[in-house]
Amino acid sequence: MDIEALKTRFYELVAPSLPNEWDVEDALFALANGNSVRLDDIFSQVPAIWPVSHSLCFAYLSAADPVLHGLAPEELSLWVHTLLDRYETAGLHGAQLFMTEGQQHFVRHLRGQGGLRLTEIRPRLQPYVNGLAGTEMPLIASDEASTDTECIFLPHEIGLFADNTENFLLYKLMVSFQWASVQAGTFAVPPSLASSNASSHPLEELFADFPIPASAQSLYHLFETGRVLRFLQDELPGLMRQALAILPRLPLSADGVASRNLLDRLQLGLLRGQWPSGEASATEAHAWRLLQQCREYQVDNQGSIEAVRELMPLLSGDPDWLATDPLIFQGSLRLREVRNAQLKRRREREWRFIKALTLHLQQASPQKKHGAAEDRNEQQSAQSSQEADLAMVVESGNPPQPKSLPPPLTSLRIDNQEMALSEELTELAEQIRQDLGVLPEEYISSAVGKAGQGFSAVHPANQADGLGVFAPVVYDEWDYRRKGFRKNWCVVTEREMPLVQTSFIEQTLQRYKGQIRRLRHQFELLQTNEHFIRRQRDGNDIDLDALVESLADIHAGRPPSDRLFIRLAREQRDIAVYFLVDMSNSTAGWVGQSIKEALVLICEAMEVLNDRYGIYGFSGMRRLRCELFPVKRLDERYSQVVRQRIAAIGPKDYTRMAPAIRHMTSLFAQVEAKVRLLIILSDGKPEDYDDYKGEYAIEDTRHALLEAKAKGVHPFCITIDRQAHEYMAHMYGEVNSIFIDEVGRLPARMPEIYRTLTT
Repeated sequence: MDIEALKTRFYELVAPSLPNEWDVEDALFALANGNSVRLDDIFSQVPAIWPVSHSLCFAYLSAADPVLHGLAPEELSLWVHTLLDRYETAGLHGAQLFMTEGQQHFVRHLRGQGGLRLTEIRPRLQPYVNGLAGTEMPLIASDEASTDTECIFLPHEIGLFADNTENFLLYKLMVSFQWASVQAGTFAVPPSLASSNASSHPLEELFADFPIPASAQSLYHLFETGRVLRFLQDELPGLMRQALAILPRLPLSADGVASRNLLDRLQLGLLRGQWPSGEASATEAHAWRLLQQCREYQVDNQGSIEAVRELMPLLSGDPDWLATDPLIFQGSLRLREVRNAQLKRRREREWRFIKALTLHLQQASPQKKHGAAEDRNEQQSAQSSQEADLAMVVESGNPPQPKSLPPPLTSLRIDNQEMALSEELTELAEQIRQDLGVLPEEYISSAVGKAGQGFSAVHPANQADGLGVFAPVVYDEWDYRRKGFRKNWCVVTEREMPLVQTSFIEQTLQRYKGQIRRLRHQFELLQTNEHFIRRQRDGNDIDLDALVESLADIHAGRPPSDRLFIRLAREQRDIAVYFLVDMSNSTAGWVGQSIKEALVLICEAMEVLNDRYGIYGFSGMRRLRCELFPVKRLDERYSQVVRQRIAAIGPKDYTRMAPAIRHMTSLFAQVEAKVRLLIILSDGKPEDYDDYKGEYAIEDTRHALLEAKAKGVHPFCITIDRQAHEYMAHMYGEVNSIFIDEVGRLPARMPEIYRTLTT
């Protein structure tokens, strides 16, 4: 088939987008001489790859013909599925490596001859590392081993040894080494390196002072590797005894080569015991001594830092002197990611400490709110006095060495009164002091101020658009074309709703006053579920059917039953429900107004029930900005604040519904209830700005609803539109949705729908 025919066929598959013609020709050039059967197989996968990445699709077309030489046609879709997974975890470069270097591994796996994959052994390794760390430390697939101190990154697959028992041992060594690097303090910041630059790790600034920063970092990492291996020998001697069988067999850059590279020769000595002979240069011999000293120095990383400072000036300016690949279990240093994780933990601890101390102060000495100016002046004066007292118990000045930290704080002196700290506060204060060296005075003064004003639990103390922003959560997205998930694809962030002062609530309550009264009466009848239980030994009334049968038994000469009564049984409701409200820009105007009125009516009516309920709004703008807005959390009281949030509901961006459904399902996972109900209010089909629309968006939303059902959540959708669409029955199911074509009927219908669903 000639190149023009191939281009025509390709454009038909990717319409309506029009890629650059030159890019298309370059990608299709390798296929110009392919046979028609093979071309059909190759082009059949284009619709699955093109929406994910145009560059990946071009790379696939260039490499697909050689791939099929090792695969049967029916195995190609599985190969493409793996390719897309690799792209989403390792980017375009990782996917290209898979298409070249990873091809043989894939074929070997299909034939049952492959190495060991992380996905296969993660269920065994994850509990192991969690036990070591004492907390959750997720294992994430990557190109090489590393850690950011919160997660551990490991290769997708290890096939270094023929025996997968040894491959598993290497995985275990990698995990243990990355954990030990954190525990032994490889990423710790000595006081002499403390920096206020939030954009980089202090160790990066140290290495930047040398002519070749990358060489200084590589040297530091190897010195630390010797120290961490010694740490593992002391902490996990059983593992290290097993590792002795594979350590000398690990690949090194200098294997079989008389390398002049200093790092190569240091690695040989560390793993193979090939220490320098009498022919070694003075600089090389000095490097061996420093490595031995670092292995024996177990206190912290200061010895490795000093060794780098001492050795780097002795080395030549040739970057090849220290240019080599790291050891396979050693991996790479991710100092920038470590810094980001450290700052995130620091903000988290600050927020938790201020919140806990604020609540502790409010419970210990509740204060009345004063409205008069003189009372406020007295309060400000008292606060100044309190802050002065705090200086007596908070360390100040330069952070001390960890070994000089005083005993844990168990009390604070505030306003000349000694206040005992809870166990939680004592633990948080100790974590902060271990990190910063001091317990900052502003943490305590901030809590003192909040205790007098009332604490607003916005987490953490980040602000964007005037709203509190919560930590983002990442979810997969279903791609029906490849029959698999796009891993870690959508980022969901909760944002605090603003509080607005309007007359909307009062007008709604006045407008529906009579209906609200009737609804409350109807909902009162739902508080308990009553039914009769027949054939009981005692009860409220006689069971006539049982009595007739008993008399018949007597006449027939059989022993009669004594179960002749009916008892009225009352069962308490155990229901938890979330209302998920569409806040896309298509709800502007009367639709949004009716949705808010419906929420007011349902809240007013449900106050007479014991059902737990929450309200969340959702909107989206691309996969990396899926937003949820908590209007009322599940255990939050229906208050004036909640009413103000309902009034603040307004149109935002697009309708990317599936991430919101998955987030609500994860919230339900923390809820114990017999009935868990998710009611969705939306005005149309799901879509987003980044080509998330049509069948793709419908199938993703449908799959998210199926995931919710599989986890015991019952979803139900109330759709507001001018006409019913065919996709609704497919997406929600025949009996899991209701269509309302007159938006003005929504406030009256919604309480009726809820009553029907829960009885």
